[in-house]
Amino acid sequence: MYCISINYKKAPLEVRSRFAFSPEEQRQFLRKKHADDMIAGCVLLSTCNRVEYYVNFKEERCADFLDNCYVNQSEKRETGDLWERMERDICEERNLDIGLCRKYINCYHGDRALKHLHRVAAGVESMVLGEDEILGQVKAAFSLAMEEGCTDYQLNTIFKSAVTGAKRIKTDTELSRTSVSVATLAAGRILAFEKQLRQESGWENRPFRVMIIGITGKTGSTVMKNICNRENLFVIGTSRQHGSDGTVTQMDGAQMVLYRERYDVMGQCDVVVSATGSPHYTVTKAEWQQAVKNCGRKGRTLFLDLSVPADIDSGVEGDQTTLYQIDYFTELARSNNEKKLIEKERAELMVEEQLDEVKKDLLFHEIVPEIPKLKDQAEKYRFEQILYRVRQQADYPEMQGFFRALKKALEET
Repeated sequence: MYCISINYKKAPLEVRSRFAFSPEEQRQFLRKKHADDMIAGCVLLSTCNRVEYYVNFKEERCADFLDNCYVNQSEKRETGDLWERMERDICEERNLDIGLCRKYINCYHGDRALKHLHRVAAGVESMVLGEDEILGQVKAAFSLAMEEGCTDYQLNTIFKSAVTGAKRIKTDTELSRTSVSVATLAAGRILAFEKQLRQESGWENRPFRVMIIGITGKTGSTVMKNICNRENLFVIGTSRQHGSDGTVTQMDGAQMVLYRERYDVMGQCDVVVSATGSPHYTVTKAEWQQAVKNCGRKGRTLFLDLSVPADIDSGVEGDQTTLYQIDYFTELARSNNEKKLIEKERAELMVEEQLDEVKKDLLFHEIVPEIPKLKDQAEKYRFEQILYRVRQQADYPEMQGFFRALKKALEET
């Protein structure tokens, strides 16, 4: 199996966007490759962070290819080789110059391609270590290739192994269950607070309101995306951006209000998040107390200040209010990252175990047709003669592996 990859490690977003395929474009591309008499099977994976093209070429058409395991830009390239063919497939489809591809590409073959795919599916190669989304994207790419008749036994075995291994890693490690960013940690704190309030107060269907000041920024929008679309949870966003008619810019998943009118609705909120670049407080003690008084609300409130310098006046904290500032989440993120690195080591070991299994499956599949012939030949010799012939033909690692496996297999029976 061969793989070419253009991903976030080398290629900026602008470049990745030019190589990206929509689902329908993927389908059209696969249909073209299905008719290519050089290709036994192929899968195209296209996400926001990577475009990867996996190909299993027909062996009889590739006998002259130099079997190098890894090619990078510093190594000599052979005109007309298989890497160039794969690059040309992608670049012609996206109407791009092949030189652009070569500037950002990584190429993998054989064991390196197998390992790369298994690492990608497990989230070990992701920008956010252990992210869940990539596994679904790998499965979708594989399923689409199967629908279009673009997979063979080898690709089916390899991709199923990658998916199985990734599921095992997600189940048996904490790699995908540990949040790493300030925004995702803040979202987790909001949802935990909601659950606690509902359990303590006994109100299951009461609206739970979260205000996010600075919702259009990177941090604020990430918090919103992690908590929206939950039953009876309502997000209220503020923004200084508004049109010529004075209306606030709208954002899917949130009720938007003008920033200057934030205190009119803040007193009704269970959680107030601030994530702006403002040099001044976005929430002050006096105005918060007046907002609560105006709406007559009673109950606990959670404040999350995700800004430097601080957005929220520390004076808002009291008997019924709790304030978490960014240092708390930064330290928690650091601690979680350390945990993730430990879990990554476990995941790497599990990838190696999965690779060993799939390589044995592929090798055995190749050997099966030869078993009758080997059996007939073996019957001409005594057992001891076979062992001595192995000793003569094999080098030390081969002989060591053969005798260890033979001994283990006979002992188990």
